[in-house]
Amino acid sequence: MSRKVMAGALAATILAALCPSISMAQSKAEKIASALSAAPPAIAAHAAVMDLPGKDGKMVMLREGTNGWTCIPSEPKSKYIVNNSMCGDQTFFTFVGGLMSGKPAPGIKQVGYSYMLSADDWESNTDVSSKAPTANNQWHKVGSHVMIAYPDPKMLQGIPTRPSKNGAYVMWAGTPYAHVMFPVK
Repeated sequence: MSRKVMAGALAATILAALCPSISMAQSKAEKIASALSAAPPAIAAHAAVMDLPGKDGKMVMLREGTNGWTCIPSEPKSKYIVNNSMCGDQTFFTFVGGLMSGKPAPGIKQVGYSYMLSADDWESNTDVSSKAPTANNQWHKVGSHVMIAYPDPKMLQGIPTRPSKNGAYVMWAGTPYAHVMFPVK
């Protein structure tokens, strides 16, 4: 396994620990299709696909990749999730891995990218741990989008911080894990 895929696998393992509801009922082909639906065809064609099996926290390689991108299938449908499959580069998975492991900062050195082109879920724009709407967490419907993580959150100053379907906005503003969300129609 390449170092790029291993970095994605590490971050995805951390995600697995926090998302124990990943369904084992889907077939391998269904999981791969779910994961690849997150990315543009040119990236999906050569991306690795990792599965988040759940309780044991161990990642399973469903498909080797050759382009440095790793895709993960959606969690099962729920009240707030229809599809949250994701495909990210090594830097973005380092960013997510830092967040999920509770590091005070992501420690990325370059810009990281992630696609969620089939996304259809609800999330808080202000609190990464929110699982449901509150009076002040800017709970909003998240559709297809691209995420960009920057090594210095100060680079995001001046970008709107309220969710919008009409343009870029910053999610989790004011935290080391602030990143830009670009809605895609």
